[in-house]
Amino acid sequence: MSQDIEKQMKQLNEKLRSLSEEQYQNQCAIQKQEQAEVDFYQWKGQSYRLFDRILETWHNDRELGQFFHNLRQDAGQIERKVTYELEDQKETLLKEKQNLSNLENDLHHQRQKLALEVRS
Repeated sequence: MSQDIEKQMKQLNEKLRSLSEEQYQNQCAIQKQEQAEVDFYQWKGQSYRLFDRILETWHNDRELGQFFHNLRQDAGQIERKVTYELEDQKETLLKEKQNLSNLENDLHHQRQKLALEVRS
């Protein structure tokens, strides 16, 4: 094997090792993001139940009932914002995962081409 091809092979192997670490970090981030979604939806359910109980309790006091109703609407806006942010994060992480996978395939293909050059 010529030194040039050997050097290229080492570089490709190093890139693959580095890429493997990036893929691991990406997978950890995806798992963390998925857990954040689970936690958020649990909190959201608890929030709905809490506001339902509060509104049932304070339905006779119009002013306080309106106050809690407004709080519920504010919480709903925050929930929608967080939902969009979680969806955007997930989409970004999944795109990154796909890009890393494509790069890995390209590097393996380059390594195969170099191996064929060595054989010929």
